[in-house]
Amino acid sequence: MILNNLKFYLRKYLFLVLVLYVQITLFLITFGTFVTLIKEIDFESEDLQQIYDGKAIYQLIDGYYDAEEYQEFISENDYITRLKNFYNGLNTATEFQYLAMYDQAIMIEDTKIPSDAYHGYERGNEKIQTTINNKSYTVAKAFQLNNQALNFFNLQVSEGQLWDKDDFQNEQNEIPVLLGDTYRNYYEIGDVTKINYYNKMVNIKVVGFLNPNSKVFYQNNTEFYLDKYILLPYIEWNSKPTTLIDEKFQQASYFAMINGYVVTNNDISGNQVVMQRIEAIAQNSSFGKYSFIGLNPHFNQYRGLMTIISEERNLVVAIFLSFMILNIFLINTILFLQQKRRLSTFAVYYMNGSTRIQLVFIQWIEIALIVFLAYITNYILLNQVMMIGDITVQIYIFILSILLSIIACFLPTYQLLRNHMITSLNNDFEGRI
Repeated sequence: MILNNLKFYLRKYLFLVLVLYVQITLFLITFGTFVTLIKEIDFESEDLQQIYDGKAIYQLIDGYYDAEEYQEFISENDYITRLKNFYNGLNTATEFQYLAMYDQAIMIEDTKIPSDAYHGYERGNEKIQTTINNKSYTVAKAFQLNNQALNFFNLQVSEGQLWDKDDFQNEQNEIPVLLGDTYRNYYEIGDVTKINYYNKMVNIKVVGFLNPNSKVFYQNNTEFYLDKYILLPYIEWNSKPTTLIDEKFQQASYFAMINGYVVTNNDISGNQVVMQRIEAIAQNSSFGKYSFIGLNPHFNQYRGLMTIISEERNLVVAIFLSFMILNIFLINTILFLQQKRRLSTFAVYYMNGSTRIQLVFIQWIEIALIVFLAYITNYILLNQVMMIGDITVQIYIFILSILLSIIACFLPTYQLLRNHMITSLNNDFEGRI
């Protein structure tokens, strides 16, 4: 009887069934999109809080910006050693975290570089290319950072492996690099190529690909995405430079490395300890010219961004709840009006021996079939076509589908279970014979 009833129901009310199917499908897709958006907002909020909440960040800058003072400093025989000692003191201090990072472009042998990954692409600049040893090199986006910055921003790989501590300390023939997600279709793990890095030819080896949308908070950009960047570790060069090229390379590297960020707890006593410790490091390394530019350059952006995220989340939740209530109301209204037209059909089933519970079950099967088909369509569109959400989102949608099929039966079930309604159905049926 159930199968025959479904055939009759679909044949007689095909247009209304299609309308309900489309509406429920769009409702589930919208629900999944909203849930995904809320999860992303919550993740962004937690990520920001984990990084910045309760933190004070100072940007450190060397004091050799005057050309004459700079030339005087690098003319001293031990200036490389002093630079190294100053950086090592900052990097090993226990009173604060030291984040060394810089977006120094490199020249890479142009065999597999994405078209939008060259330096200056966003500004509309032309690709800069040159020939070195009869091979074409392109200026590409690159980002250098130390191990503390890697851990502070919790960068992860989708394939390959992250750097370990040895990658920041050992001088190797090949520098291990991490590539942004844009490079996934151009390189593979283990690929080796050449770059011109601070005018020194260096071999690099691909060891991993960053997760999509990996980002750091760099300079004034609270969302500095690394998808199109080549990441190089800031290596601590233990050996003394033996050639002029090596000297210039280490000079440029260490000047960039000492212009980093100091992260500490945001309290007066902690800040004083940090200032005293940095001054002691500078004196011990005979590096006296440094300064801080701005107190916590990201703090205002962080607070503003957190406010925006909170407001966005509240707005999204409000819109979502309104949309959900409206859709459930419309779906129930349509089903209620449809069931009123079908009372005579249920009267026939009732007078032929079907119980009221059986009638309710038949009704639920009809509604559940539409909801189930809508859920399958939603799964295909969200997961396979739009690539939105994950298994958790689909579990939420599946639970909602079950609840929706039950809630949608409330009013029609109430009609069927009322005693005087059953009596009126019988009277109406008998009056037609």
